[in-house]
Amino acid sequence: MSVENKTDQQKCNSLLELPEIRFAGFLDYMGNLLVGDFKPGLSPLKDENERKKMFIETVLRIRTRQDFDDNLGSVEYAAARRKNVVTMTIPFVDKVLFISAEPTVDIDQTARKILNLL
Repeated sequence: MSVENKTDQQKCNSLLELPEIRFAGFLDYMGNLLVGDFKPGLSPLKDENERKKMFIETVLRIRTRQDFDDNLGSVEYAAARRKNVVTMTIPFVDKVLFISAEPTVDIDQTARKILNLL
């Protein structure tokens, strides 16, 4: 594992210490999971193939949003509240942080916690 990946894995581990976080992982811009995992003892809501599709779709959405950065400014984070989970993405230059959290989470408060930890 590269030094950068070790550092990113440490960031994911720190995020998983937050009680509301279910999953934290870094994706490349092809939708591949570079590092990350679920909170220990937690059962994923989707199988590995479904997660891969979700990661690819997430990256495509981020890339599309970047088309508007010149006029609107860059995206700090994006979130979707679903019945069973909240998903959040934070774009970086060469990767994307993907987070899933409990559905009762305060999105803005949690996003600020995550950005402060990073």
